[in-house]
Amino acid sequence: MTDFSKQTEDYALYLPAISAFYTRQLAKYLSEEDTMRCPEGFEKGLQGLDFLKEDSYYYYPYGLYSAGHAQLDLDKTDIHEGMIQHRDRSKTIILGDSGGFQIAKGVIKLDWKDAINPDSKAREELCEKMLRWLEYTADWSMTLDFPAFAAIPPYNKKTGLTDVQDTIDMSLYNLDYFVRNRVPGATKFLNVLSGADEESSQQWFDLVTPFSDPKFVKENYGDADRTLEGYAMAGVNIGQMSLLLKRLLQLREKGLLEGKGWIHCLGTGKLHWGCYLTSIQRMLRKYDSPNIQVSFDAASPFVNTAYGQTYTYNYFDKKRYGYMMDRAIDNKDLKGSKLPMPFKGPIMERLKVGDICVNGHGDLNKQGKETSTSWDTLSYSLYMSHSVHNHIEAFLEANRLADVEKHRENCDWRNYRTGEKSKSTVNDRSPHVPGLILMFDSFVTELLDPATKDPYKMLEDNKQFLDEITQNGWTSGKDNVASVFFDDDEYSEGDREEDMGHEIMTGDFDGEG
Repeated sequence: MTDFSKQTEDYALYLPAISAFYTRQLAKYLSEEDTMRCPEGFEKGLQGLDFLKEDSYYYYPYGLYSAGHAQLDLDKTDIHEGMIQHRDRSKTIILGDSGGFQIAKGVIKLDWKDAINPDSKAREELCEKMLRWLEYTADWSMTLDFPAFAAIPPYNKKTGLTDVQDTIDMSLYNLDYFVRNRVPGATKFLNVLSGADEESSQQWFDLVTPFSDPKFVKENYGDADRTLEGYAMAGVNIGQMSLLLKRLLQLREKGLLEGKGWIHCLGTGKLHWGCYLTSIQRMLRKYDSPNIQVSFDAASPFVNTAYGQTYTYNYFDKKRYGYMMDRAIDNKDLKGSKLPMPFKGPIMERLKVGDICVNGHGDLNKQGKETSTSWDTLSYSLYMSHSVHNHIEAFLEANRLADVEKHRENCDWRNYRTGEKSKSTVNDRSPHVPGLILMFDSFVTELLDPATKDPYKMLEDNKQFLDEITQNGWTSGKDNVASVFFDDDEYSEGDREEDMGHEIMTGDFDGEG
C-alpha cells in the first residue's frame, strides 16, 4: 500500500476534486459486493478503491467535494456518498465547495432576477441547504460566492446578469447569511476572494474581507467565533500571479493572515503551480501563521476518464512539468485478455487488460443495446483511481525535484531575462526543473519577507516576470476576461462532467457493472 499521508507536510496540498460518479459508484459496488465483479488481483476487494481509507491500495487522506454535485439530502448522502460521509474524520480532511460554480453554470437552477433582491427567499433557501450540507460533510468549506463570470459572455445569456457588481452583491448577501446562521465549529469557512478583473477583484476584496476580521464580526454579529477562518482565491486572483501575491500582501497589511488556517486556490491544477504555491506556503508559515495550509484542486483525473483518456506517465525537464495523457485501452477484441495492464501504479499493477475491457462484440447492456465501448462502469472507476494516484505522485515528484534544484547558484530572480519562451534558453537553470519555478522561489522569499521595504513596488517592477508564470498566460490586455475562470487543462474540463462524453457515463450512472 502506498501511503501518501506523510509525504505532503511541507508542500502545498493537491486536493482531488472527487467526482460524484466515483463516490456513488463505489457505494453501489460495496452494497452489491456479493454480485459485483472484482479483479482477481484486488486482494482488498473493491473497497480498496477508497483512497481516503488507510486500508486501500494507496492512501491519500485529502480531497475536495462539491455541494454542486452532491446529494444534499443528508439521509441519502450517507447512503450514496459513503466515501465522503463515513471517512475517519480524525485522519482525513475534506474541503467542501459550496456549489457557486455549478449555480453560475446553470447546473443548479436559480432565479437570478429574484436572487439579486437582498430579501430573496429562494436564495436564502439555497444558502440554508448548502450551509447545512457543508457543516454535515466538510472539515473546511467555502462560502457561497456567485462567480463573476456569471455576468460575462457567454454565461450571462443564461443568468441574465449584465454587471459583475450583481455577483458581488449576491455573494455579500450569502456571506451575511452564512455568518449569521453557521454553527461555529461545525466546519471552518474560507472567505472567497474573486473578481473578473483587477478593479472588480479589489472591490470584492474590500467588501468581503471584514467577514474575516474578528472585531468586525463581533461588533456586527455578537460573536467573534463566527469569523471566517481562511480564504479561497478565485477568478482573476488565481488567473494572474501578481494579483494573488498582492492580495496576500493586503491581507497581511490588514492583519487578516494571522491565525488563519487555510488558503485554497480554485482550479489551479498545473504542476508548476503546485511548486509556486509551496514556495508561498513556506513564507506564510514562517511569518504569518505557522500552521496555515495552501491547497489547490483539479478534477482532471475524473473528468478525462469520462472522455476515454488516462494518465500514462509523468515528465519533468527544463522546459515544462507535465503528465502525459493519451487514449485509454478500450478494445472489444481484448475481452477476457490476461495481458497485464501496461501502466505503473498500485491500481494498474493489479489489473489484467480483461479487467478493463469486459464487453466484447455483440454484448448488450441493461437497456439491451450494444455500446461502442468495451468498458463497464467499474472500468471507469479503475481508470479514475489510477489517474488520481498518478496526479498525486506527479505533484510530489515536482516539488521534490524543485527543492533539490533550488540550491543552484544561478536561481536568483534577478537573473530573469525576457525572451520568447518557445525559443529562448536564457532562463534555463536546471536540466530537470523549469527556471521560472526556481527563480519564483527566490522572488517570493524576498517579497513576503516583512523586512522588504516596498513589496508592492517589487510586484510592479517585475510584472513581466510574473506575467510569464501566470496561469494560462492571462494578462490584463486579454479581451476574453472569462478565460481567467477556466484553465485550459482544468476548468474547461470541469463543465464536461455534466456532459459525460463516453457513452456508458450517460444516464443515471447505471451502466453494466
